Amino acid sequence: MPAWKKVLAMLVGLLQILIGFLVILHTYYSNLSDLYSWNQWLSDTEEGQLLLLFSQIFIVFMGFIFLGVGLFGPRSTNQLVIFKDHTNRLTVDRAAVEKNLILLLSKEYEIANIDIKIRLLKNKQAAKVKVTGKLINESDIGTLERKISQTVQANLEQVLNINLKHLTLKLSPYRDGDKVTVI
Repeated sequence: MPAWKKVLAMLVGLLQILIGFLVILHTYYSNLSDLYSWNQWLSDTEEGQLLLLFSQIFIVFMGFIFLGVGLFGPRSTNQLVIFKDHTNRLTVDRAAVEKNLILLLSKEYEIANIDIKIRLLKNKQAAKVKVTGKLINESDIGTLERKISQTVQANLEQVLNINLKHLTLKLSPYRDGDKVTVI
């Protein structure tokens, strides 16, 4: 998750927690019947009080969830450091990794219209990969998916020093009349 989204989620979470606590304090330490005559049933009935309590607890709970996502959510980035020593550091760009995998899969397998989306996870030195494409020759799909998975994992780990956290394959059969992108 980009830094600005994390900051926004944290601010929304903190604001929601603050509003929730203020509503809880206002509800139980002021006379609502004077301020909200149209909401008399909230202060007079047990159902109204329970509704107020559960809605306020829900608001505070959601605030904590937003705050947790902002603080502890995975950070994604467009560049990942794959090697670092005292004076040097080598970074790889997300687009370069995507092009590398597209070329690799187009050479080794009969797949057309390959599209690869990658999320590079900065804190874990890992990647989430989504591969879509059209199978030119329909063969044993299970075996082909296993081979593609092994190829992607080996390329990322051995060549680029990036762990594969999750791989999603969406391969559909080629039909006559489908447009094919030639690489």
